[in-house]
Amino acid sequence: MTIQLLETVCDTLKDANLTRGEQDFCEQWLAKSSSYMRTLRFNELEPSAEALATLGSKLGYYSCELARRGDDTSAHWSKILTALRAETQTALEVRVRERWQSVCAQRTKLREKSL
Repeated sequence: MTIQLLETVCDTLKDANLTRGEQDFCEQWLAKSSSYMRTLRFNELEPSAEALATLGSKLGYYSCELARRGDDTSAHWSKILTALRAETQTALEVRVRERWQSVCAQRTKLREKSL
């Protein structure tokens, strides 16, 4: 699901002229290699928590910067970036929760085996 979110964010940023394309998006908005999204798709992987956190932070920063401009177009894109940031933060929370729940479940199994 979160790869679809990244694709949506990338497309939206292209529409807003805030990125040139997927490779630029990966490098500038995710702080990853230019082939990051291709790698995720090919290997059927989910984005890392780090990539989601970086994206959310940057979306929040640029949303604020656009809001400060005061014109209607900037206000429009600021609202969109704010909504995308919320979706990104939700995806990050889910990803991190899955991780700690997995770790806790593994530890519980190890304890049960040792009894």
